[in-house]
Amino acid sequence: MKNIIPLITAVLLGLAAVLAVSRTIKQQDKPQERKQEVLIVTSSVKQGEPILESKIAVKSVPVSAAPQNSIDSSSLSYVVNQRATREINKGDYLLYTDIELDQSKSRSLGDGQWGVPVSFADGALLKMLRPGDDIAIIGTFSYQEQVRTEKNVDSAARTVTRNVTVVIYPRVSILDISGNTVLLSMPPRQAIALTAIQRKASLYPLLRKKNDENALNRKDGGIFDDSAFADMLNGLDNDNITIPLSVSDK
Repeated sequence: MKNIIPLITAVLLGLAAVLAVSRTIKQQDKPQERKQEVLIVTSSVKQGEPILESKIAVKSVPVSAAPQNSIDSSSLSYVVNQRATREINKGDYLLYTDIELDQSKSRSLGDGQWGVPVSFADGALLKMLRPGDDIAIIGTFSYQEQVRTEKNVDSAARTVTRNVTVVIYPRVSILDISGNTVLLSMPPRQAIALTAIQRKASLYPLLRKKNDENALNRKDGGIFDDSAFADMLNGLDNDNITIPLSVSDK
């Protein structure tokens, strides 16, 4: 009987050790959540005071823990010397709603970025958006294609008008909103391209999760064209439709 008690104790300790090791392994195998660098204040700022760079710091937090409308560290220039709309306590996150835009909007542009005003065909979503939100820009437009109905390459071609909807830019951040127009910060080439595109296409914003790294390639969205409607009428699920990405890819 005396030998049984130490044996039982040893078995229980062994099981506890196995459980502890098992939990450690599971925690190590669990994928680490992606982190985001956001801005906080290192000392209190009174309402109406300018937010000095010396009072701003960067904090790395899990994306799920970052407050809505928190300001990414890449937008530091957007914040510096702007006036606070409320009293911000030491250690608080900086939010876009904390900033009063009482200075030129050019301060919100990053180095080498140009501000692009974009008008959207449907402003319903814009009523729910705020500066700092991420959106995708979708464009609907028509183009003409030369096609031949006969196999003979020397046969006369006819012009066919195609209507398509495609991803223009998969993710951009809003700097400011006025009515159906938003101000975007973009590299010069993208800014020039979007300025030209909006003259030819009807543009629509689609809301994205902040800093989402998925579907950042334009081709991930594919192209929805007239043939897709025909497939839908034939009873196909449009999620399973294979649509060419562009005429040049055919």
